[in-house]
This record gives sequence, structure tokens and C-alpha cells, in this order.
Amino acid sequence: MAYIFQVLSFLLLVPAVLVVSYYMFLAIVALLNRGKGITILKGNNTKFVIVVPAHNEESTLQKTLSSCALLDYPSDQYQIYVVADNCTDKTAQIAKNAGVTCLERENLVERGKGYALAYAFKNVLEQDFDAVIVLDADCEIDNHALKVFDAYLQSGEEVLQANDVASNPDDSPMSYAVAVGNMIENNLYYSAKTQIGLPVILRGTGMVFTTNILRKHPWDACSIVEDMEYSLSLIRAGVKTKFIEEASVRSDFPATKEQLDIQRTRWAAGNLGYGKTDAISFIKEGFQSGPKTLIDVGWSMLVLSRPLVMLELLICLVLVCVSYWLSPDLFSICMVVTAMIVLVLQVVYFSLGIIMLGISVRRIILLLKTPYVILRLIVISLKGLMGVGIDKWARTPRS
Repeated sequence: MAYIFQVLSFLLLVPAVLVVSYYMFLAIVALLNRGKGITILKGNNTKFVIVVPAHNEESTLQKTLSSCALLDYPSDQYQIYVVADNCTDKTAQIAKNAGVTCLERENLVERGKGYALAYAFKNVLEQDFDAVIVLDADCEIDNHALKVFDAYLQSGEEVLQANDVASNPDDSPMSYAVAVGNMIENNLYYSAKTQIGLPVILRGTGMVFTTNILRKHPWDACSIVEDMEYSLSLIRAGVKTKFIEEASVRSDFPATKEQLDIQRTRWAAGNLGYGKTDAISFIKEGFQSGPKTLIDVGWSMLVLSRPLVMLELLICLVLVCVSYWLSPDLFSICMVVTAMIVLVLQVVYFSLGIIMLGISVRRIILLLKTPYVILRLIVISLKGLMGVGIDKWARTPRS
């Protein structure tokens, strides 16, 4: 019996060590390179079109359009297209009143953001634009963002991902926990990846594509995680995405149980669904004939869900302790020590995200309530791993 527990403990401990080592390596790279951005060039050389897919967003669209109107970029060098997708409210009227181009789309079979973007791209690629920016209809963009995007595009980049920032971390334990996780994912994970040339996954909003890329690689990503789907197609084609830390889009993160469940169920089902089907094939292809970066893509998909990583570590800790209790030999002692080191490093890793987001009395109170949120995210991730919700598109309710 003791031998069985030791074997199980070892089999779980190895991936736990590999994951935390990977996380900490990227975190160190990110921290050593903080503040290193591109120099903004004089002149505004890129003509942008901002595409805003919107489904019944009458309560939030005006905020997004007002943010776009304040951009520090020549007004004749960018236009705004709103895709009023299967709307039954005043979304289209708000767009028209704001003086932007409104593309109205009605298709109750092909529903979702991916289809709306495909419809928009087909229209804008017929116009004289150099690059397309995708913004969700509930976010605000930094007023200097287009100048930053222009500088990177002029330097030769073709696909960019802006920093996706939570505008409401203090609303509830849900929004705070998701904001911390998002801070880690952007500033300690994707930022480091882009600095050392590893593939970056698109985040859905704040995406920037040259029109040349969209013509070479037409948008056909229409699953419930269209950003992940298109990211993988670009990676397979050898196209690099550049994560841009110095330009942000800000939006409200889930602050209620209903918002958290609907949004994260959709993300977990889609992302983990791709992880189950494509991760091993990416790793295998990378070791064989493809680019070696595909190994990192496959590995990243396996460790994509931090709630599941935490669950695996928790199970590992329990098994290690049981192994030591049944057989307190040198091997069990070494596993206990290693598991404790992994636990400490995970705590340090999440603490970095907490510190980077900022500390206040309010946030300390919210932090004490996050174990419940983490447990809820673990349950959602487990459902996603089993495919629950993978075929269902649902809009996240707005506050």
C-alpha cells in the first residue's frame, strides 16, 4: 500500500515541479525586463480601423465609443466599425448616433463573436486600411494606444496583443481574484513569453492585425473561444504575436457568481477542449519536423488552467503526506520537502500578482474571501475539462 502511494505521489509531483519551474522562470524574465517598451516614433503611419463586435450592448457601447473618440491619433487615420450582431436593443442606434459605421447582422444560426468578426473583416478588407484593432463593446482603450501600435507595426510586427486590464478589481471577491489571475497571465506570463520569442495566445480584445495578415490567413475562427482558435492557426503558420504591455484595454471583470460562471464556463470549455485535442499533437510536431516553439505551445495548453494546476498540487500534497505517514523513509521525506518547496513557490508566484495589482485594506479583505472563488473556478475548470458548455455560446451578463 505504501509503495502505491509513493508511486502516485511521484507521478503527480513531477508535473507539479515542472509547472512551478516554468511559471517562476517566466516570472523572473518578466521582472528583469519590466519597463522596456518601444520608442514612439514621430508621425502616424498606420491607418487603423477599430472593429467593435456588439450583441445587445446598449448599456456599455457608448463608453467604448467615447474612449475611441479620445484617442491621441489623427482622426483621419482611424475609423470605427460597430458590428450590431443579432441585436434586439438600441445597440445599432447608439452606434449610428455616435457617427461611426454600423454593420447590422442577423443570423440566428451562426451566432457569436467569431462570426461577427468574420463578417466585419470581410467588409473592412475591401477598404483602404493598414491594420485592424478588435475591441469588445464593454472596454476602454488607452488614449496613446494607437501610437504604440503604430510604432510596433512600423518596426515589422504584424500581430499585436494589448494588455487586458481589469477596471473593477475592488467590486467583489470574484472580480478581485480574476484580476489577480489576469495580472499574472499578462505581466508575468505573456510579457515574458514575447520577450524571449515564445508564442503568445490572443486575448479576444485589444487584438491588432495588419490587413496583410488577415488576407493571408482569413479569419475562420468561430468557436466559443475564437481568439484561441485563430491563435493556433497563426502559430501553425509561423506567425508571431507580440504582447504589448505598455498599451492597455480596460474592462469590467466578472463581479457576480452568474457572470463568473457564464464567462469562465465558456472559456474553460473552449480552451481546455483545445488543450485536450491539440496539446500533445503540438508537442509531437515540435519534436519532429515543426518549429521547436510548438513544444512550448503544447506545454502551455497543458498548464493553461491555473485552477486545475492548483488542484493537482493539492492532491499531490495530500498523497505525499499519506506516503510519508505510511512509510517515512528517505524517498518519502524527499518528496515531502520537494512538495513544500513547490507550494512555497506557488504562493510566491501568486503573491507577485497580488503585489503588482496593488494592495489596500479593501483588497486585503477581498483576498481573505478568495478561497471560495478559487474553489468555484476549480469546479468550472473540471466541468470544462469534461466538455460541459463547449457547444454553447452565452453572453456574459453586464452589471
